[in-house]
Amino acid sequence: MVEIIPKPVTKRPLWQEILFYLGITLIILTIGGYFGFGYLQEKASRNIENLKDQISRVKTDEERELREKLFKKEKKIKDFSILLNSHQVSSSLFPFLGKICHPKVQFLSLDFSKSGKDYLVQIPAQAESYEVLHQQILIFRDEKLIKDAEVSGISIGKEGRVNFDLNLSLDPSIFEFK
Repeated sequence: MVEIIPKPVTKRPLWQEILFYLGITLIILTIGGYFGFGYLQEKASRNIENLKDQISRVKTDEERELREKLFKKEKKIKDFSILLNSHQVSSSLFPFLGKICHPKVQFLSLDFSKSGKDYLVQIPAQAESYEVLHQQILIFRDEKLIKDAEVSGISIGKEGRVNFDLNLSLDPSIFEFK
């Protein structure tokens, strides 16, 4: 059956209207809260990252200072090691010559010099005889720490002694600090 007479629109009860608008408000608040909390979470994450960077910078400054101190100490140790390793004891020449000197050879003076890596010693000396001089030369040639031994200026001196000049080239290990 079809009704031709218009009927007034029935109004919904007030409680339904309130529930409808309350539901829409809750949906809008929920969606707004979701995006709002997402924004706040992102902001908090950035804040945490900034704080971590600040902490690492503070830590890095302390570490940098400590590292600089350590490098300074290490440089001092290396410098001292180089100094100690390159330190040479020229006084060790005398005990060395004392060990290899023939008892009948007398050294009159000593001239010591360093030329590059070579250590040169010039010694004017006297021997009792040619035989003693020959024995002294053999002793020098048998010594491993003497690179080269050269005898020059051989002459007969007072009381029949043999005067000569001795030039030695020595191994640097004689002068190493031990």
